[in-house]
Amino acid sequence: MIVLKSRAKFNEIIAKKGYSKRSFARKSGLAESTFIQISNGKQSPRPDTAKKICDALQLKFDDVFTIEAAKKKVS
Repeated sequence: MIVLKSRAKFNEIIAKKGYSKRSFARKSGLAESTFIQISNGKQSPRPDTAKKICDALQLKFDDVFTIEAAKKKVS
């Protein structure tokens, strides 16, 4: 599962580049609701979505995201 390394740092990067979450979502070609959920840590991006975000920020994957093992649901 792909997760943000730090939500606070990620949101800071977006702001320092001069974007609101809405404007960044548009620039990176993502649905605003999807981007907001990713930036709030409520949704894990698909690999192609993570790439779009990194490309728009001109950063490497490892600068923004990390990969964690998926958590198994206990029933």
